[in-house]
Amino acid sequence: MTLSPSSLLGSNREKPCVQQVFGISGTGKTVFLCETIRQAARSTDFGPKHRFVIFDVKHEGYETLAPPKSSTSEALKKIDKEKVLVIHPEMDTALQELNDLINFLFDSAKFDKEFSATLILEESSTFIGSTVGSIPPTVKRFATQGRSLGLSLLLVNQRALSNKWTDTQSSSITCFRLARPDAKMLNDRWGLDAEQMDDKLSEKKFSFSHFDLETLSLSYYDPIQIPEVRRPIVEKKKRRSITSIFKNPFI
Repeated sequence: MTLSPSSLLGSNREKPCVQQVFGISGTGKTVFLCETIRQAARSTDFGPKHRFVIFDVKHEGYETLAPPKSSTSEALKKIDKEKVLVIHPEMDTALQELNDLINFLFDSAKFDKEFSATLILEESSTFIGSTVGSIPPTVKRFATQGRSLGLSLLLVNQRALSNKWTDTQSSSITCFRLARPDAKMLNDRWGLDAEQMDDKLSEKKFSFSHFDLETLSLSYYDPIQIPEVRRPIVEKKKRRSITSIFKNPFI
């Protein structure tokens, strides 16, 4: 059984636009997301004006999709041509750049009805604390208003987020193997037996579970298939050598 790219990355105007993805380092979370985005970018389930934007403060894991951009402003210069954008912001400007990015996505969706986007917010606990007041207003705006504009948000983190407000705005959680201290929190919040879930996931490396927060159904999935050649969605431009710029006048 596989989890379709459209169910994880697509927008649904009848469901909350937020989904959460958790898993400690080395469990296959980033590879899964990277390959799911690669499949989605080539799928007809997403329109030609859909954009996948990875905002990654850890600067690691998505380089096989597209060359990373060092800032939001640099990335947005390419958004009309590039279907996948990987942004590696500096930590001291990351929040402002995230605000600018979200505002741009809203403006674009309002201006062009065919535009839609999926924002993958890596290391989301960098921006989201344990209280409602610790969530940036732009993230709240995205969570509450994004679905009506065809926008969707993936909150990705190593540890389960401890913010209950994000749960009320989420349609599902996808779990890879988790840190043991998270087990009680998952049980208290969703009634999940996290230790039993983790035992099952340990039987097959890089497998994962998906919990639907509306139907309260829990499903298990095999590891995603990795292609032999991980062809980028956006090719890195080759720099021209100095000698290629000048023509030999003697030829």
